[in-house]
Amino acid sequence: MDAANPFFFNDRALHSAGQYIGQVKPLDIGTFSRRSGNTILFDSGGLQFGRDPTRWQGDASRAWALRFLETHADEAITLDVPTRVITPGILPFDSFNTALATTVDNNRYFARHRSGGVRFLSVLQGETSADAVAWYNAVKVHPFEGWAFGGSLRVDYVHVVAMLLRLIADGLLTPERNRLHFLGVGTLTHAVMLSAIQQALREHLGDDRLLITFDTSSPSHLATNGLIFGYPNITPTSFAMSMLKPPADPVHRDWQTPFPVTSSRIAERLLVGDLCVPAITRQSGWDALGHEIVVNHNHESLLRGIDDANSIVEMPSAWSSALAPDHIIKAHRALRTMFSYADPLAHVRRQSAHFVTISRSKAKEGQ
Repeated sequence: MDAANPFFFNDRALHSAGQYIGQVKPLDIGTFSRRSGNTILFDSGGLQFGRDPTRWQGDASRAWALRFLETHADEAITLDVPTRVITPGILPFDSFNTALATTVDNNRYFARHRSGGVRFLSVLQGETSADAVAWYNAVKVHPFEGWAFGGSLRVDYVHVVAMLLRLIADGLLTPERNRLHFLGVGTLTHAVMLSAIQQALREHLGDDRLLITFDTSSPSHLATNGLIFGYPNITPTSFAMSMLKPPADPVHRDWQTPFPVTSSRIAERLLVGDLCVPAITRQSGWDALGHEIVVNHNHESLLRGIDDANSIVEMPSAWSSALAPDHIIKAHRALRTMFSYADPLAHVRRQSAHFVTISRSKAKEGQ
């Protein structure tokens, strides 16, 4: 997050308030500190409240979340109750209706008590189309400054397009509300689909500042498991980042072998032994500095892979179809061109089979 970093710099990050529920003292200075030129997006902690309802204290929890987010965030997700934490028989979030009612109350509290210094994104939830529409109709009265897509339908692009058309028709996707965030997605496939939607919306709305973002913990999660990103594996049958497990034990400390991939600037300088520092309390794996170096590498490798993936799908179809899977090319094109048609949703639906293939390949991409 430091612009002076000679290896890799990123100006955006997502952090979760759910890790600090009840904490009142400011966070220590670190990666997720606000600074000039960076944007720190905080999730609100709704997932953690939903998973442990005993921590939910009504207005006291709302007040804590709002105060915490306004202290630490540039942008923030509103305090929702995710539909996936609903547990019948377990109060207070035992049904869709109670989850939605609590979310609406949270939004009302935020709208009434906010100071105005943070851009808030209102969450769109729902595990079925009917529930998603009901949720949208309830929360749109507090539109805030953008929208966050949660729930399993956030990667159903026919549903996403339908919701975007509702936002446009209701006048709720304007330059004052031109941020869209998709929670917890990060594969090459979803990256190019969201890029296509962003380009299409910018052209249709005449707003070059409209921005779609998404978040993934894969770079740090892989490092924790001793894995690194390699290069994008893009062929007519594959559209995913490669992963590998390099030597990482203290016995490899004298290896003068180059790091197995050079898909990041920091990896170009590394030897295998550089990361394998022995420690009395650690039997295997990288030490703290080694772990952070690998996280840095994984972030840059993933973003380079996303750039490569976007470059390929944006080629003329005669070329891109020879380099990437057919269903990726056709789904991307449907989203990219949807506003060229009188009925954008009908146009996207004609490619439903390709979007179904995308949803079914989700597990494979996450390996």
